[in-house]
Amino acid sequence: MSPSLQNISLKGKRILVVDDDSVILNTIVIMLRNSGMVPFAATGGEAALVELSRTNPHIILLDYMMPGMNGVDVYKKIRQDAAYTLYRDTPVIMLTAKTDNDEEQKELLHMGMSAYLLKPFGYKELVNIISNVLTLHESKLENIRLHAQVSDIKNYLQSVLDGITDFISVQDTSFYIKNYNKAAAEVFFTGNYTVSSGFETQPEGEKCYERYFQRASVCEHCPAVMTIKFSQTHTSEIVSGGRYFQASTFPVMNESKQTAYFIEILKDITEKKDLEQQLVESVKLASVGTLAAGVAHEINNPLSIILGFAQTMLNETEQGHRLHKDLQIIEQEATRCAKVVKDLLTFARPGRMEKSESNVIELMQTSIGLLRHFIKKNEITIHEEYAIEVPVLWIDPKKMQQVFINILLNAIESMPKGGSLYVLINYDAVTEKVIIQMSDTGCGISDDRVSKVFDPFFTTKVSKGTGLGLSICRSIIKEHLGTISVKSKVGEGSTFIIHLPGKGL
Repeated sequence: MSPSLQNISLKGKRILVVDDDSVILNTIVIMLRNSGMVPFAATGGEAALVELSRTNPHIILLDYMMPGMNGVDVYKKIRQDAAYTLYRDTPVIMLTAKTDNDEEQKELLHMGMSAYLLKPFGYKELVNIISNVLTLHESKLENIRLHAQVSDIKNYLQSVLDGITDFISVQDTSFYIKNYNKAAAEVFFTGNYTVSSGFETQPEGEKCYERYFQRASVCEHCPAVMTIKFSQTHTSEIVSGGRYFQASTFPVMNESKQTAYFIEILKDITEKKDLEQQLVESVKLASVGTLAAGVAHEINNPLSIILGFAQTMLNETEQGHRLHKDLQIIEQEATRCAKVVKDLLTFARPGRMEKSESNVIELMQTSIGLLRHFIKKNEITIHEEYAIEVPVLWIDPKKMQQVFINILLNAIESMPKGGSLYVLINYDAVTEKVIIQMSDTGCGISDDRVSKVFDPFFTTKVSKGTGLGLSICRSIIKEHLGTISVKSKVGEGSTFIIHLPGKGL
């Protein structure tokens, strides 16, 4: 027993004493009062039940042999009658001179009584047994409280783990899976498994690389190898079956400060990789498209002049003239060049819209995620605010993401020495418009140039920009029956505002 429980104070403890013998009753009351306790007397079983509700005692001293309702009857009444539910757990010490028979004494304890005390007894015996019973009772209550607290924590952890979509598992240093969360169970495991401490338990030993990746040996670049060796957290990428996973492992140390187990968090980043690849391809295509548009723009005018003069001279030259055939060749080749220019322009123009129901907030978050490296590199702080009531939109998700990335990238590039980027998506129920705002604290654009930012080939990036990015953005927004505008001030930054129809697209 701990020192804190041994030294439990009896002062002020309320004690209900029940006995039909007034002499014994008064004697016990005096002894208890001398010990600092607060005794209440009841002469018989019926009186005890009345006093019980009135005094709400910490402990009951109950005489075994009483006329009418005896001690056992009173005890059963308290335990079984709904009227006394609040007092069912109150400790009871049975006072008896009836027997010292071991079987009967065991029966009393089996009924749930805390203890029994044989008459006659002395002052020390009485105080000691009350102290011991109260000590054990408070220890029991503390255990119940701690058990409830542990249960709450387990339930909390269960909820947290069930809400995590990443695959979490606990493994030993031989890579045997010991536990795993709900997400891992749904993807990698079948059958019935028991739940333990927020994890589902693997009933039979199976190694992670066997279950997760159908391999016969440890995966290449497995971070757990380094975690086991150096007892440190490690992260790496694992490729299996055409899918990409980010694996992070965290050591669980034993008393000897050695890694006994490790926690592995496996995140499927295939979609992220695909988006990154799409971004790379988009950049490549944008560059080619920009080049094509630039070439077409530069060639079209002189080509039209050449073709026009060739046709004019053909009309003025007789068919037998020595230059007539040469002029025909010039016309044919100029026409062929015009077709090439037309094809280049067709390539440079946006492709066919492929609309679907899309979550514009998720598209924005994905766009920000793709640019996270540049945000971090430029030491930019990003602030995001999304309204709950924003509806799903009927849009082309790839094209809309192209708009977001273009504007966000411009904002990032305008803050090479750091700054703040603000992203707000809201819904106006009155106009039924989704409002998207992207603001930066960058260099800003002067008043005489801000009206030209959506013009083709206009750029504020000297010797760097192509001048087509924002023009393409405006075209995409227009295709979605929306509007895009910009507010900017030199030295303070820029804000791009997009309005999209909330329904009926």
